[in-house]
Amino acid sequence: MNQVLFWIPIKTNWTPQGIPIYGFGLMLFLAFVISTYVAGRRAERQGIPGERLQDLILWIFLGGLVGGRLFYMIQYRHQIANPFIEFFQIWNGGIVFYGSAAGGFVGYLFARRLMPRFNVSAWRIGDILAPSVAMGLAIGRVGCLLNGCCYGNVATPGNPAIHFPLMTAPSRDFVRLYQTSTGFAMDPKAKDPRTVGAVEPDSPAFRSGIKPGDVIVAVDGRPVDNYYDLVRALTDEWPRGKKEVSFTVRRDSAEEVIGPYIPRTIGLNPTQIYESISMLLLFTVLVFLYPVRQFDGQVLAVLMIAYAVHRYCNELLRHDTPTYFLGLTVSQEISILIFAGGVIIWLLRRHSPLAPRDEPAAEPGHA
Repeated sequence: MNQVLFWIPIKTNWTPQGIPIYGFGLMLFLAFVISTYVAGRRAERQGIPGERLQDLILWIFLGGLVGGRLFYMIQYRHQIANPFIEFFQIWNGGIVFYGSAAGGFVGYLFARRLMPRFNVSAWRIGDILAPSVAMGLAIGRVGCLLNGCCYGNVATPGNPAIHFPLMTAPSRDFVRLYQTSTGFAMDPKAKDPRTVGAVEPDSPAFRSGIKPGDVIVAVDGRPVDNYYDLVRALTDEWPRGKKEVSFTVRRDSAEEVIGPYIPRTIGLNPTQIYESISMLLLFTVLVFLYPVRQFDGQVLAVLMIAYAVHRYCNELLRHDTPTYFLGLTVSQEISILIFAGGVIIWLLRRHSPLAPRDEPAAEPGHA
């Protein structure tokens, strides 16, 4: 997990370390570029001008970005302090796919109104775009992994697990529930409140050599004069993307530097990796299904049904989504509707003939 992949060495008063390149943003960009390229190539093979479809995709992408961000801010509204500013901070929490799907559909409707006449049916466009949606999700979830969002519950022993560093969303949550932030707790009875009281066994702090009774006098070389300085150094003043920490401790009247080491969460279910793998498999299925589909809209219906099943099950492993009606998360409830929608499309379209490959299909409602 790496929130900041690298820094561009352009330093200003606003960017003293340089310009950060965030993993989430880069993966989102790659998802758009690769998915658009794949869709364009597929469209050209079907006799549809690739550049026209790419213009349409741009509208869908912009609508999806706005819809996904709005959905996130509504779902996690209790965590939003300044909606106008935080709306643009997509790396802070990210976006929700089902919101992106709704926003992308709105963007599609706008594009069909504003663009020059585009005589290709919505069902055929849906079939062409469906594999690109799966590809975009596979790449986008890598961004979620780098960002530390969309994380899973505590992994059971013997199962795959992933550990996130300090000051990511999983760390802030699981610190409160299961563990300390840096692998040790302070001694509330000590005269100096900067005194370490207990160290988690086999934690990075334990392996680095922090011991009960150590008095922390500096964090990363910056002196801490009291307990509140220590708290601020590990929370509010912790820069985004930073993972390592070192402590200067006073032990037996001498000072010693401990670390640097990377405080990490306990093992969590790698839900982001599961989705990336699942979507790559679904991408493969959809690509091979397209040439043998029996009706326009079939590939889109399979995408809806398969993703709904995956998302419902993956939500069972996640920890960052609250539950509501019937103990389900919002995404699980929407997954049920998406699954039903995919089945309805299949049933309603299964007897519709395929549009000829070498002729543009009629506009919906003009057939």
